[in-house]
Amino acid sequence: MNEEICTTQPDRTCGRCTLKTSLMCRYDARDTTHFLMIVLPFFVTAIGGVIASGYGWWLLGWLAYMLFFFIVWEGRVLCSHCPYWSEKSRVLHCHANYGIIKLWHYRPGPMSRSEQLQFLVGALLFVIYPLVFLVIGQEYFLAAIGLASATSFGYLLYRNICNRCVNFSCPLNHAPKEMVVAYLKRNPVMQQDWEEGGYHL
Repeated sequence: MNEEICTTQPDRTCGRCTLKTSLMCRYDARDTTHFLMIVLPFFVTAIGGVIASGYGWWLLGWLAYMLFFFIVWEGRVLCSHCPYWSEKSRVLHCHANYGIIKLWHYRPGPMSRSEQLQFLVGALLFVIYPLVFLVIGQEYFLAAIGLASATSFGYLLYRNICNRCVNFSCPLNHAPKEMVVAYLKRNPVMQQDWEEGGYHL
């Protein structure tokens, strides 16, 4: 069985496959730029608002949580299932978490329900943390903007990225099943683990 995932292989291995026109199965710096641009308003509002509220030092706690969440927690429950994680490199090269150090082995099977729930809880804590200080500091207008920008990010992420992402078992992923099936058939190591996990092609 071929244990290499096509996403991390040279473009010449694509052959006549047309999935890359519909899925983000190849890294493209433009996808990273797109992701950063839709999350930027929330970061600017959150950081500026927490400083304006007089709780700027608490941003260090947010930074510590981000490092823990993105590298350790999310890396384990979400990213280690992603085809991009299979690349033979200690650094992740994907559109969302580019540059993250890979602490865990690649796991080609789908996420468990527990992992999906953990990811959602961790992401929610990431969003709520700065908003709490905006409310405590009575920066209600900035808190409203922060909440609106977080909501906008979530919508645009779900609408424009999660329907093309190859981390198919993420709870936000809604790539069309025919594309999921076609991708799994191109990657037998994933197909086997997904079928053993109860997925029906």
